[in-house]
Amino acid sequence: MQIDDNVTLGADGTVTCSHCRGVLGHAPDRPLASALRHERPSVAAGPGVRVSPDRFTDRPIVLRQTFCPACLTLLATEIVPADEPSYRMWSVH
Repeated sequence: MQIDDNVTLGADGTVTCSHCRGVLGHAPDRPLASALRHERPSVAAGPGVRVSPDRFTDRPIVLRQTFCPACLTLLATEIVPADEPSYRMWSVH
């Protein structure tokens, strides 16, 4: 079953990269457990994010990205408070 453009769920519950078939995890408990994660300051997102977040919040804000460990396809990008869990959560039942 195709979850999105980058992620596929197999009949056995294995979650794989749609591009290279690299294993990302097992659904529904930890679908992206094997994915690589990288966090940087939010301004690293590019010229559209110019202002330091401390002008608006006293919480640190980060650019959080998730990649396939095999082919390094970017699976998800989010700009979130550093102390928050990932917002890209899904489960398959």
